Amino acid sequence: MEQHPRIRDYFSQDLADNRDITPKQRAILQASLDLFAEKGFEQTSTSDIAQRAGVAEGTVYRRYRTKEGLRDAILAPLATNIAPMLASDFSKDELHRRYPSLEAFLTAIYDDRVAFVLANQKEIKVILEMVAFDQARRNQIIGHIAPVMVQQFGGVLNQLRADQLLVPWPNDLIIQTILSMIGGELMRGALTLPNDDPQRERTYVLGVLGKLLTPSATDDPALTQL
Repeated sequence: MEQHPRIRDYFSQDLADNRDITPKQRAILQASLDLFAEKGFEQTSTSDIAQRAGVAEGTVYRRYRTKEGLRDAILAPLATNIAPMLASDFSKDELHRRYPSLEAFLTAIYDDRVAFVLANQKEIKVILEMVAFDQARRNQIIGHIAPVMVQQFGGVLNQLRADQLLVPWPNDLIIQTILSMIGGELMRGALTLPNDDPQRERTYVLGVLGKLLTPSATDDPALTQL
């Protein structure tokens, strides 16, 4: 499977492209994300950040005032620029091919996202930590991802439906179903919850999605009206 760029790579590139910040600010923000990922948000001090960035601690305070200010400065590009790029990166590889079966499609999606979470586990965990009590920021991130996902999923879902391999539901409901199942498993991985049998989880998630999304699901009259 092709190696995807990591969240840190996207973040570094976004900082490099931002002409509104100084080199010192760039160094502070990069050091902040790195340290938050390594040590956790609460465990990282501004002196840690200053040392990693190669600046005086007073420089950190003058620009960002508090650690919460740093958090907001990190989350802003993640929400507006990086989250949509991550969605596009995902879809570019897995959603621009023809799948011979629903199982092949779901397996590709599952394996790709699990690999992504494993490669970015620390960064995802700290992002979840930083937005845990910030509903507005969570909604902003989701709001930037959702349109990209709906647009990019459309082609392959239409192909599967035309081949009579997929339930005739609206694409947004199919995407919601897929993301709710796989997203729950990814959340488990990002939070490093105990999992002694990853293959069992994979089989379970793919099995449930397969049952939900095969055309036989429309035998339920309530679902045919979706």
